[in-house]
Amino acid sequence: MPSLGEARLARALAVGLGFTLLAPVPAWGQADTTVLPPQEIGTVAPGQTRRGMLEPGDWTMSDGTLADVWYLQGTQGQRVVITLRSRAFDSYLQLLDQAGNKVAEDDDSGGGGGAARITFTFRTTERFQIVANNFGDDIRAGAYSLEVR
Repeated sequence: MPSLGEARLARALAVGLGFTLLAPVPAWGQADTTVLPPQEIGTVAPGQTRRGMLEPGDWTMSDGTLADVWYLQGTQGQRVVITLRSRAFDSYLQLLDQAGNKVAEDDDSGGGGGAARITFTFRTTERFQIVANNFGDDIRAGAYSLEVR
């Protein structure tokens, strides 16, 4: 059974991204070293690069495109650079606060090849949500890497 905080976060995800949360939310710090199954939320921390896959069964955005969601624990005053790269699709990246509000987004400033990059300084200490998606409203699937430094 998800905790009250997890239930609120699930509701924020559903409202902020236009999809329905069907999977339980894993605890922060849970070991997660493989490509996630569809609709499972993973964690990423500064200094990590994670692999992912946009594929049928993933979260569906309001425009019909596929998305993966990653948790990132942010500390007030901490600066991060989040980069999403894929050879299979034009990367689009969003950063949401704990309430599901979009605080940053990017399409193509990740250094060529359609990579997306967000540079952000956290104003609060909380768990943020990174949304890995493709740019445009054509449904694209494929492998990607998500780097946080």
